[in-house]
Amino acid sequence: MMPGVQEINIYCDESRHTSDPSDAYMVIGAIACPRERKRDIVHEIHQLKGRYKSQGEFGWKRISPNKKEFYLELVELFSRDQHLSFRCLVVDRNTLDHDLYNRGDPELGFYKLYYQMLVHWLRGGCAYYIYLDWQQNREQHRFSELKHVLETKLSGKAKIHRLEPVTSHNLPPVALTDLSIGAVGYVWNDRAGSAIKENFCDSLSKAVGLRTLKTATSLAEPKFNIFHFTGR
Repeated sequence: MMPGVQEINIYCDESRHTSDPSDAYMVIGAIACPRERKRDIVHEIHQLKGRYKSQGEFGWKRISPNKKEFYLELVELFSRDQHLSFRCLVVDRNTLDHDLYNRGDPELGFYKLYYQMLVHWLRGGCAYYIYLDWQQNREQHRFSELKHVLETKLSGKAKIHRLEPVTSHNLPPVALTDLSIGAVGYVWNDRAGSAIKENFCDSLSKAVGLRTLKTATSLAEPKFNIFHFTGR
């Protein structure tokens, strides 16, 4: 590694891309942190899990009233740690024309959206290790193809040292991403009926300085970036 090049881990996940069609908005997002800080952040999360006796996996679907304090502590952990940042892409699935733009292949369209979420976020002079939550693809080359197009676009700027699928239960930062995109998707799709999830969404928006999660931030927003994609 060249001196002065910062190594950054990015932990990706997606929400509502195959769920109830009444949920118009899908969300693709990621948590980023300096590679050297990953171990400390995971250690802090494990400490919280021990303190609140919340063992096993955590994530958006596992939020429950009896674990409220644990999940609100995770919000606090994210908001106070200057090394953690989040970005997501929100898109109305009803506006995607896969026949016209993706050769009739929704899977190709899905990874094009991943590209859009990442390419405007990666900074020149940094080296990235990108982890996507594993899922079964019809075409097995999707991950390597995404890495290739990112490398091509960012050639001479950012480096992509790794882009690979992982299982979320092994990586607490992926679970943090799952929480954030779950909250964004909940609000954008006007979901209601869960007091604990509504409380989590409100707490998260306040913690990151937003009036609501149903918003589009500026492209340069460094901490909690919401990109409303209205392209093809």
